Amino acid sequence: MVTSSERRKHRRFEVPCRLRIESPGGHDVRARTVNVCDGGVYFVVDRGLELGREVYVQLTVPRDTANTFFLEQFAARAQVIRCDRPPLGQAGTGVALKFEKELALDLF
Repeated sequence: MVTSSERRKHRRFEVPCRLRIESPGGHDVRARTVNVCDGGVYFVVDRGLELGREVYVQLTVPRDTANTFFLEQFAARAQVIRCDRPPLGQAGTGVALKFEKELALDLF
């Protein structure tokens, strides 16, 4: 039997990134990521998004070097692929988005 972690193409990183989701004909949603990878993102919101809905995502990734800290912006089209209970008993709904095209987030 193949586990879900064996099926994953990308390694997930538990990096708290700011996230803004724009939905056609809907309202904007702001959240912080639970985890993120080059192929998608998982976050928790008060209300879930419609499964299969296409959205536009703006992702702000924190960066650290020896001498600086900065925020890098990424934008992508994505699709809602899962809505479920959030981890660790958090309130709200967990939402997974798959990016239309992979992003080069360079997370380690």
